[in-house]
Amino acid sequence: MKGKILLYLIVAIIATSGTTMGYGADLWDETGTSSLPHTVIIQPGESLVMSYHMEGIANLNEPLIYEYAVSVRSGSGSPNDIEITYPHDVTPTSDPFVDVGNITITKNASAPMDTVYTIQIKAGPQGAGAVIDAASRTNEVPEFPIIALPIATIIGLAFFLRRRKGE
Repeated sequence: MKGKILLYLIVAIIATSGTTMGYGADLWDETGTSSLPHTVIIQPGESLVMSYHMEGIANLNEPLIYEYAVSVRSGSGSPNDIEITYPHDVTPTSDPFVDVGNITITKNASAPMDTVYTIQIKAGPQGAGAVIDAASRTNEVPEFPIIALPIATIIGLAFFLRRRKGE
């Protein structure tokens, strides 16, 4: 039994070992010191200034062109409710590199409160870029399985271990 668990663990480590070697991008706070959460709250009429962090850059000192896409994940809003301002391009001089405070996301004052937008910002052709969700809602209740499955797993493990101890 222990041999199987060890084998599964080794396979999982090998399967994920090469995934961090490529180009990576993330959206950071305005000062470029820490990563933003996956979901940010932007109320209608407000703006959020952020930085673009990238690592695993193939060609340093070459300009990378910024691109973005906005889609509606849920709600009654439109992608046109979000305006993004940024410089045309960025020239990374080191790896990793942070383009500090150059991207601004603004939510129109007339945007509905019930909409969650998915925003993808990309610099250069190397990767998928950074993805963030922007919402007006300030509290989301997790679905039942998100809470119930970890609790059921812990109870099941405790039952299994107790039963094994009794044998």
